[in-house]
Amino acid sequence: MNKHQFLSIAAASMIAAGALAAAPAHAATLEKCFGIATAHHNDCAGISGLHSCKGTTPANYNPGDFRVVPTGTCEKMGGLDMAQAKAILKNPAEVKAFEAKMEEKAKG
Repeated sequence: MNKHQFLSIAAASMIAAGALAAAPAHAATLEKCFGIATAHHNDCAGISGLHSCKGTTPANYNPGDFRVVPTGTCEKMGGLDMAQAKAILKNPAEVKAFEAKMEEKAKG
């Protein structure tokens, strides 16, 4: 291995180590925000059990579906934490009311 290859590998290792060190800090600044996802724009499976993959929710603002957002912004957007979402999902009338409220908010 020549000096140039060694320096290239060392630099790449340092960049990779820095990215790995930054990942946990970045992940700690995000949270799941339920009820703000629009159709086909959810992140991963929802708690309602209606689908199992990212981007597969068929409805807007279902309280069982989430988007990952910066910590502290969910409430400002009208979203729910997991406990709130689970409570609303127990009552179909509350689900409809929540979805209607979010649709009105989106229309602005």
